[in-house]
Amino acid sequence: MTVRILKFGGSSFRNAEDYNFIASHIVRRLSSDADRIVVIVSAMSGITESLKQLALSVNERCGRAALDAVLTSGEVVSVGLLEAALEQHSVAVSSLFGYSLGVWVSSGFNRASIEAINRSPLRNALETSQVVIVAGAQGVDRSGRISMLGRNSSDLTAVIAADIVGSGSCEIYSDVCGIYTADPHLVKGARLVPEISHTCVSRMARHGAKVLHYGALEYASSRGIVITCKSLRPREVVGTHVAATGDVATVVVDRSATRLDFDDRFEWLAALRVLEELDITWVGSGQDVGGPIYLSHDADVGVGILTERQIKLLHIGKRILVSEITSDATRINEFYDLSSAVSCAQKLHADLYPEERQLASATYNK
Repeated sequence: MTVRILKFGGSSFRNAEDYNFIASHIVRRLSSDADRIVVIVSAMSGITESLKQLALSVNERCGRAALDAVLTSGEVVSVGLLEAALEQHSVAVSSLFGYSLGVWVSSGFNRASIEAINRSPLRNALETSQVVIVAGAQGVDRSGRISMLGRNSSDLTAVIAADIVGSGSCEIYSDVCGIYTADPHLVKGARLVPEISHTCVSRMARHGAKVLHYGALEYASSRGIVITCKSLRPREVVGTHVAATGDVATVVVDRSATRLDFDDRFEWLAALRVLEELDITWVGSGQDVGGPIYLSHDADVGVGILTERQIKLLHIGKRILVSEITSDATRINEFYDLSSAVSCAQKLHADLYPEERQLASATYNK
C-alpha cells in the first residue's frame, strides 16, 4: 500500500475555495500514485495571529495553557473545512487532532517537547480511510490537554507522520515552490536550489529563514526522511529535495529577530541554560561571552520564561538580521531598517554568486 504524506501550510488556505482546490488535488493523487494519503494542515492564513490577539484582548496576561487552547483551534477548523470539501468527492475520510494523534508531549505550553509517539492511532485510521487529515503542530500532555509544538511546527507533524507510516518522504506545499539561496522576494538573482541537506536548511531556519521548521529538519535527518518542497499554483512544481547531502551558501534576512541584552555575563549564562533546557534556538553576535543574543523563533515563550525565572534582561528589542551562511562560517549583520538590510543581503549574495555582482552593485549604490 502506497501512503503519501502531504502538508499544506497557512499560505495554501487563504479563503474557503482553497479547501476545495486542495481536496481536488488529493482526489487526483488517489487516482494516480497513492492508495492512502495523510494530509497535515495548518490554520488558515492569518488566523493564528488573530486568535492570539483575541486571547490577549480578553486577558493581556493570558496563561500559556489557555493560549494553547485558543491557538490550536485554528488547525481544528482547517481540518473540518478540508474534511467537508472531501465529502463532496465521496472519499472515506477520518481526522486526528492533538488529543487523538498519539504525540505525547511535555507540559511546556506554547513550546512543548515530544516525549513519546504512539503509532497506532494513525495506522489504525489508515486501515479504514483513504484520507486521514491531521491537525498540525499539536500534541497532548499527560493530563490530556492539547499543547502546541511551537509556532509554524506543522512541518514537524508531517515528518512524524512519515515516520509513523514508514514512508521515506513527505511533501510540503507552500506559496513558493522550493528553497532559494536567499529570499526571492527581497534579493534579486536568488537561485532555486534543487537539492540541499537537512543540516544546511536547519542552519537557515535557525537564523530566521521562513523555509522549514528546524525541528522538522532535525527529526527528518535522524530518520532519513526526504522532504520535498512543492507548490500547486500556478501549477504543480517540485522545487527542492531536502535530504542527507547538499551544501549551499545562502543569505538569510530575518525581519523580526528579538535582541536580548544582559546586565552581566552571569545573567547571560543563566539565560542560555534556560534556552537550552527549553530547546529554543538562538544565535550570537560573534562577540565575547555576555554579548547580545538573538531569538528568531519562540521569542515570546523564551522571554516569558526568562522573566518567570527572574533572569534580568537589560534590554529587549526588535532587529533585522542578515546572515551569510557558508560551510566555513556564519556572519551576522544587524539593522534597524529593512532597506539597508536588503541592500546588504543583495551585496552578500552577489559576492557568493559573482555573476550577480553587477546587478547587486547597481542596487546597493542607489
